[in-house]
Amino acid sequence: MIFEKDDSIFPESRSYAKVEHLSYLNRPPALFEDEEDEALAQTRLLCAACNHPITTVAEKTEIFGRHDHAFPYYNQMVQLGCFMNAPGSIGVERISHGYSWFRGYAWQIQLCENCNTQLGWKYMSQDDSFYGFVFNTLREETEKERQQRFKKEATTKSEENNPE
Repeated sequence: MIFEKDDSIFPESRSYAKVEHLSYLNRPPALFEDEEDEALAQTRLLCAACNHPITTVAEKTEIFGRHDHAFPYYNQMVQLGCFMNAPGSIGVERISHGYSWFRGYAWQIQLCENCNTQLGWKYMSQDDSFYGFVFNTLREETEKERQQRFKKEATTKSEENNPE
């Protein structure tokens, strides 16, 4: 997928806008972790196009001192977050060493492994790697979806422990 100027992954304004649909970004930092923080960390981030699980909030990381970054791209601002792992994405095309938003890192386009929507990029250096996903390509798992997932996992675990 090639980004066009009017694609929905870009914020409405040219300024760095607050990302409202991802609650973990809008939560003030806590001095001490509690159960709510742990539950939030386990929240899955899904592909906004097809609802396929991409990563979790627990995988967020800071690169150059920040989790969230904004970069100009064809007269628009791309807002992305950095994550250590993203098992729901796949790399496509060649690895590029040019024009990286993160100095010292090569990059590769990352797609949702289910629907092939471009989510962002994987950045790689000699020492480490991380994923940079455009915020508007992700959504959080809802509470209802989380409860259904836990129920399904419990049922599966019960069936594995009690074969007939």
